[in-house]
Amino acid sequence: MGEMGTEAGTLFENLDAFDEIQEEAVSACGQDSPLGQLPALEPDMPFNPFLAKDQHIHGLYELLKTILLLPICVARLMVILLCILFAYLFSKVALVGAKDWVQNPLPKWRRKMLWPIRWVARLILFSCGFHWIKIKGRSFPREQAPVLVCNHVTFVEPLLIFFKHLPVIVTAQENVDMPVVGAVMRAIQVIAVKRDGPDSRRVAAAEIKRRAMCNDWNPVLIFPEGTTTNGKVIISFKNGAFKPGLTVQPIVVKYPYVHLDPSWVAHGISIYYLLFRLTTQFHNCLEVEYLSVVAPTWKEQKSPRDFAKRVQTNMAQALNVMVSEHSFEDGALLMEALKWKDFSGGASVEFGWFELVYKLKLREAKHYLRKFHCLDVENKGNVTFDEFLNSLELPNCPPLEQTFFLFDRTRRGYINFRQYLATLAFISRHKNFRGMLEAIFILLDKDKDGLLSEEETVQSLRDVIPSVTAEQAEKLWEKVNKQKDHFINKMEMFSFLQSNPEYVAVLVVAKPDLVWNSRTRIEETWGT
Repeated sequence: MGEMGTEAGTLFENLDAFDEIQEEAVSACGQDSPLGQLPALEPDMPFNPFLAKDQHIHGLYELLKTILLLPICVARLMVILLCILFAYLFSKVALVGAKDWVQNPLPKWRRKMLWPIRWVARLILFSCGFHWIKIKGRSFPREQAPVLVCNHVTFVEPLLIFFKHLPVIVTAQENVDMPVVGAVMRAIQVIAVKRDGPDSRRVAAAEIKRRAMCNDWNPVLIFPEGTTTNGKVIISFKNGAFKPGLTVQPIVVKYPYVHLDPSWVAHGISIYYLLFRLTTQFHNCLEVEYLSVVAPTWKEQKSPRDFAKRVQTNMAQALNVMVSEHSFEDGALLMEALKWKDFSGGASVEFGWFELVYKLKLREAKHYLRKFHCLDVENKGNVTFDEFLNSLELPNCPPLEQTFFLFDRTRRGYINFRQYLATLAFISRHKNFRGMLEAIFILLDKDKDGLLSEEETVQSLRDVIPSVTAEQAEKLWEKVNKQKDHFINKMEMFSFLQSNPEYVAVLVVAKPDLVWNSRTRIEETWGT
């Protein structure tokens, strides 16, 4: 696609900050558009790191083995339950009379009282079939590696590293809020993070640095992926472990399974069924490798993301897997999709890429996912042109076809959620988006009184797209006019278009001068 000659035809300015993404982001999408060049994006994801395989009972051997081991399974589950209760009691005893234990490290004698819980963790692993564990490499002392980072596949890694190091674990607040396990976590002085709270993340990052820099604390353990995966890829790292600019020791964990994939992921079985499957195996394999410590360079101390990328690459090489820009938010989107019985996996979009390029938030992505679900009523994972057209309730005409091609840049005749999200994010983050909203309102406001009546809105819309019927225009008016008033003000129109940027694309395609001359229109009308 040729470069647009106007300021409005270029990608939004924030892309300048992303050196690694910039070359891809300015690639042509293969067609001319008044909106400018859309970022290059592969329409399909070749893999889903949140999909687990081989977790259900398949074949005669697995069925017979499960039946044979049922009595052992019951015994193992009873041991696990007793271990959890034992850990809970020891945690309570260790904190009796303790003061300021939330902010200050426990005295050594109190920490020794927690040592039995370490062996409880190992006994739980043994009961789950991890009888012997292959360990490669060596663990460096806390003075040399105050921060430990590990890939995250299932609930096993926290138990294993807790047994080996009794570390300060960084975990989600919802884990600390659990009835019995939460008490144990509070006793071991975890750092809790609220995933949806930016202030919580900032406070947690400061707490990580404070504890990592003080040798009175045990080493800090962080799972920088922020969620569990199937272990076939290393997803994007959160920066919390790397902001302090301290030396880290990466730990990689492998599960060379034959019959049971032990990963606990969004597109997998529940934790209860996973425990059942683990305890009905003769043995489950687990391999751990301690990698060499990684110290940040001077540049990486200023750029935690670069430090995180280097550690991520080292861990991926040790595991012989790829790296991706998937993140915790992808898992959250998959869980949202599962609420509607959508098992296509299309909600996994490599959210880290969207976060980098568009500064997209999970809340917005969920909003667009709900919109996509309304289009994809059969949960097949894609939307055709006819379905897209029906959702807009507009006629089949060249502007609508051109708008669909903004989404369907590969001309396959259908789009998936990844394409849908990318195009809506591009439109809503366009550097001239506000100007387009202003120009659209000016276009519809024929009498220039700052309010839109139904009559003038219907007439203006039919002037832009002549094939629109009066009935279709009235339906669109009703969508915008949620207050059921006689008039729509500017803020109501802006709110609707911000939530539904596809209508902005339709109007811009039908009237390209909304972008190219929007600033002039605004100045002439409002005198600003």
